[in-house]
Amino acid sequence: EVRILMAGDTCQMAIHKKPLSGLSAVGGNSAYTYYKPEDPKYASMVQTLYADIPTLLPAMGLEGEPLPLLWTADYIPKNPEGWEKKENASDSETEYVVGEFNCSCVG
Repeated sequence: EVRILMAGDTCQMAIHKKPLSGLSAVGGNSAYTYYKPEDPKYASMVQTLYADIPTLLPAMGLEGEPLPLLWTADYIPKNPEGWEKKENASDSETEYVVGEFNCSCVG
């Protein structure tokens, strides 16, 4: 899982959460790696989120409301569409989809 930590409309950091047991990153049994917003590993993800911000609030029925002071966009890794190989995609081939936006329990 990759979490983009936002303060209003500004990314503070990208956080890669890798499960220690190979299962889910939910629940805290994960190794956390922190990246600056401009780090090449997640810079395009951050830039895509910036580009999508103007459409997020209207899509959620919150047009005209301010962005939360502190919020996250959590991304789940997935194999590319049409992936037919037995093994999972490499890091460079992995795609991400938003799993949730959170502003009530950021942690």
